[in-house]
Amino acid sequence: METPKGFRSSERGEGRIMSIIMLGVFIALAVAASQMGPIYWDNYQFEDRLTNIAGRFPPNKESDERALAAIKEAIEDSGMAAYLDVSACSVKSQGGIGGLRTINCTYTREYKLFGSRKTVTFENSISRPMF
Repeated sequence: METPKGFRSSERGEGRIMSIIMLGVFIALAVAASQMGPIYWDNYQFEDRLTNIAGRFPPNKESDERALAAIKEAIEDSGMAAYLDVSACSVKSQGGIGGLRTINCTYTREYKLFGSRKTVTFENSISRPMF
């Protein structure tokens, strides 16, 4: 009996089964990334905006209020108003020029992963010198 070219009688197909299992694992990871990735990306973008706001306003009597108004605008612009309210954020300044402004924002987002609902809490705390 002749065997087809490239086929050995000692091969049993174990490599193919392992490839199918690894493909399934890869697909599961891709699905998880597609559900969780946008949530973490939105938080990364929002944290970048907070870093910019923390150093933007020079220290004076109304700088914290102006920073809080800018945070409210950042929340609306980033589309996170459904998850985050400006009341969950605080602004605190210490020192004059070159002092630190600290912004704290905490919020929770839900996502669906493989049929179950999960929650993740983001606690953004940014400190930056004021100039």
